[in-house]
Amino acid sequence: MKLSGNTILITGCGMGIGALTAEQLAKEGNDIIGVDINANLLKEIQMKVESLGRKFYGYVCDLSNEEQIQNLIKKIRKNKLSFQILINNAGIAPSGPFEGKDFSVWKKALQININGPMKLVYESLPILREQKEACIINLASIAGKFGTEGTVTYSATKHAIVGFSQALKMELYETQIGVSWICPSMAKTRMIEGVKPSIFTPVIDPVQVTKAICNAIRKNSGEVLVPSYLRASIVILPALFPKFSLWLAVKTKASKGWLLANKGLEKNIPI
Repeated sequence: MKLSGNTILITGCGMGIGALTAEQLAKEGNDIIGVDINANLLKEIQMKVESLGRKFYGYVCDLSNEEQIQNLIKKIRKNKLSFQILINNAGIAPSGPFEGKDFSVWKKALQININGPMKLVYESLPILREQKEACIINLASIAGKFGTEGTVTYSATKHAIVGFSQALKMELYETQIGVSWICPSMAKTRMIEGVKPSIFTPVIDPVQVTKAICNAIRKNSGEVLVPSYLRASIVILPALFPKFSLWLAVKTKASKGWLLANKGLEKNIPI
């Protein structure tokens, strides 16, 4: 679909990839509905979007709360707004030994990373069906293609998003609604602070992810790995040689950085 003249809903819009994506899509000629749990961060990105001559509508929402998601869509409707593109970007990445952390932390990741996007898509589909053309972009991860130590719950949530997106694309195949899912390596944002990368998880510039999102909107791409060459090591090799891939990941400590970082919830994420 065209990449200008749309209104685009972006979750996790206050910082990182969400904020960069909002700014880039505003430059392309789109208005933004920004959703975040932090009202102050929304004000910052609002100034950037409006300085580019585009409209910005900010909504505070805790995406772990289904009722708040329902109310978000009700408020958008009440304000006589609509949107053609939904970008499910918000997510959290607690890490460390699965056995060693209070399960409430893992539960919060399940709520935000799986329940949140699925519920938002569910509530948004009636709006998207009203559009001439529309699309859904879900932010997954390379952890959604190959799970490793230290990322047990995060990998589970991103595998869920990959499966959800693939099945949803099939269900919507004969409609005007496209579905794509982006699987980036470690983008240089607050999410990877304190995590040592490995040769299998190169650190990439968040702008690469933003560009991938824009291309996916244009092309209705389906699955997009960032960088694309990771498909060989993350998808093809494990499919052909599963035992060898597992041995290699363990021996090279592919995800040891996440295990040692042992990250909890961010300060603005309530249990």
